[in-house]
Amino acid sequence: MALSDEYDGSKATDRRNRLRRNANLRVWADPGGVLPVIDCRIINMTEDGAQVIGPSGAPLPERFLLQMDSCRVVGEAEVVWRREHIVGVRFVKAEALERA
Repeated sequence: MALSDEYDGSKATDRRNRLRRNANLRVWADPGGVLPVIDCRIINMTEDGAQVIGPSGAPLPERFLLQMDSCRVVGEAEVVWRREHIVGVRFVKAEALERA
């Protein structure tokens, strides 16, 4: 699986009310034991949500847990928009992001 390293967020219309920060974090989407986890990358994020890029051949589910590893959770995410293999999510239960 290849995640696009060529993504340029400047082309997207920004409708967020909160300041976003670039993240470029490798994470996985865990749909809750229903399917295998999906490798993805957080492009940028706010305290309320994130822009996530997943593999082009495996669409991300409507709701999933974003995790950095088995111990560090970014938050429970719900998709609010989709554009090919890029999604915008809002955090349903935002957790503090632990810094390594």
